[in-house]
Amino acid sequence: NTDTLILTSTDADANSAPNLVLKRNSGSPADSDQLGYIHFKGENDADQAVTYARISGKILDASDGSEDGAIEFNTIKAGSSTISARLNSDELKLLNGTTLDVDGAGTFAGAVTATSLVANDIVSNGSNAELTVASSGTGDIIIDAGGDVILDADNADVILKDDGTEYGRFSRVSSDLVIKS
Repeated sequence: NTDTLILTSTDADANSAPNLVLKRNSGSPADSDQLGYIHFKGENDADQAVTYARISGKILDASDGSEDGAIEFNTIKAGSSTISARLNSDELKLLNGTTLDVDGAGTFAGAVTATSLVANDIVSNGSNAELTVASSGTGDIIIDAGGDVILDADNADVILKDDGTEYGRFSRVSSDLVIKS
C-alpha cells in the first residue's frame, strides 16, 4: 500500500520538524478534558467498521503552573473498548488486566510491588531458566511473610552459598530431612 498522509519538512536546522499538533482551544479547560484521539480502524469478519485501537490525550490538572497530562491507550479486548495503559506525568499504569511481558532484561530503580487478589508470583517460565533475586549492592534480601515461607525444590536440594561457594544444603532422602554443611 502507498502512504496516504506524508508530512515533509525541508528545514536544514537541528530543530524538530515536521510537527503535527492536535490542539483543543477550549474557552473553559478543566481537569479530565479529552484533548483528542487518534483512531485505528478496520473491519471485522462481518464487514463492520471497528476501532481496534485508540490513542488519546487528556488533561489531568488544568491549574496554571501545575498542569499535568496523560496519554491513554485503548484497545479492543473481547469486543469491548478498554483502556489498556495510561501514561501520566509520574507513572505508567497497565490497566484492566493488561500484563507486562518483557523480552530481555528489566531494570527497576524504585520499589517493585506486586498486588493481586489471589497470588503475587514471580515465575520463571523457561524450561531450564534460573530465577535469581540478587542485591547489586551491600543490602540484604529480606523474605518476610505473614504466613509460612515455603522453599519447594521439587525433589532437588536447597543449597546455601556464600559468594558462590556452597556451605550447606538441605536434602530429602526418603522421608528424612538431611542437613549437610
